[in-house]
Order: sequence, then C-alpha cells, then structure tokens
Amino acid sequence: MTRPHDMGGRFGDGPIPIKVKNGKCVDDEPVFKFDWHAKALAVTLASASVGKWSIDKGRFFRESLPPSDYNRFSYYEKWVSALVNLLIEKKLINNEELKNAVDEVTKNNNFLIDKKNQEHKDVLKSKDVSVTLGRGGPSKRENLKEPKYKIGDKVKTMNFSPNVYKIGGHTRLPIYARAKRGKIVLHHDSHVLPDKSAHDLGDGQEHLYTVEFTSNELWGITNGNKNDIICIDLWESYLTDDT
Repeated sequence: MTRPHDMGGRFGDGPIPIKVKNGKCVDDEPVFKFDWHAKALAVTLASASVGKWSIDKGRFFRESLPPSDYNRFSYYEKWVSALVNLLIEKKLINNEELKNAVDEVTKNNNFLIDKKNQEHKDVLKSKDVSVTLGRGGPSKRENLKEPKYKIGDKVKTMNFSPNVYKIGGHTRLPIYARAKRGKIVLHHDSHVLPDKSAHDLGDGQEHLYTVEFTSNELWGITNGNKNDIICIDLWESYLTDDT
C-alpha cells in the first residue's frame, strides 16, 4: 500500500509551483515564512541533539503520522507533530506535561517554561549550536564485506519494500523507483542502513551506491524524457543483478 509521504511520480497532487524569470527559476521565498517555522526547526534540532534517536527514526515518525493529518498539515506542522510523538516515546516528556503545556498555550496564548526546569543537563545551549550542527550525525561506518557492485554495473531495484526488519517500516527506496533498471555510477563506501536505524535495530551498515536511471525507465515513454537521467542513492540490499 502506498504511504502518504511517498509522493514521487504520483498523479493527482497538482503541479509544483515554480516562478520563472528570464527563463530561469526564481526562488524569492523567505527562509521561514512564519516565525514559528524557525522555532519548529530549532526545537526539533535541539531535541535531536540529545541523542535519543537517529535522523532515520525522525523521518519515520513524520511519515507515520495519520494520513489525514499528513495530507493536511504544512511542512513544519509535520515536524512538530512527529517531534511530540518522539519525545513521548523516549520518555523525555509525558502526556500530562504535554496536556498542561497545550492548556497553558490555549489559555494565555503564551507558554513560559518553569524557570526551575530550564537547566536540564541535556539542554542545547546557544554557544554550542554551531559546533553541534556542524558535527552532525555522520552515517559512514566500517564494513568488512566487499561491495557487491562496482561502477558501471547494471542493476535492478527490488519490486517491493526492501525492509525485511519491520513490516511497513522505513526505507529509502521510493515506490516510483521499484523494479527499475539502472547503472551504478558512484560507490560511497558503507553507511548506516535506514531500514534498521529507524527502528532502533542498530546500524546494519551496508554499501551505498548512486544509481543512474533514465527518465523513461522511471516514468515511462509517455511521461519521461529520453535525454533526462535521475540519480538515486540506494543501499546494496535494495539492488539485484540486472540479468
């Protein structure tokens, strides 16, 4: 079943609005359309810096929102909604604290954290933000296995979700790229496997490749363009030999 977030190649969602000036795309949108968007990003990154979940788990929680909510929420509404679910699952807040916060905001249109609770040991302080964000969460891992594929090899993607660890779980192989033929153009050594990392099942590191597909292969002769190519980063278990 198609998940609501897996929108690539899906019909019926309407065109992507693009502004064109003098034959070039123009991006004159502000970085954050509203002030709360910046706060949503900040609190999400600050919470993630505590180290209780991986970037893959964060993505999985966003794509696991109820379809009715996912489809009507704006981008940052998805972020903050998924963050609340993560914070509760990891016991960093509880339902009562969440209810009290919501009640306070609803009542006063403003919520101030109790002073005595501000200095939690895991709070990301302003002086540490640049260093913490710059460090990020590297996904490269050592792998004793030799890569199965080399640059130039022809491969075919799995024709179903390759996540064998969690039924309906997170994967980075989009539906539009399943059962498609492509060619290895880059090898990125070994990286954390999102299919495991998103579900707290360890790193499960695998070799990661950039696979080149023709537009016609992904979208068909009617919708594709024979002169266009699309490159997707895919893990080794997503691929089979194209024989």
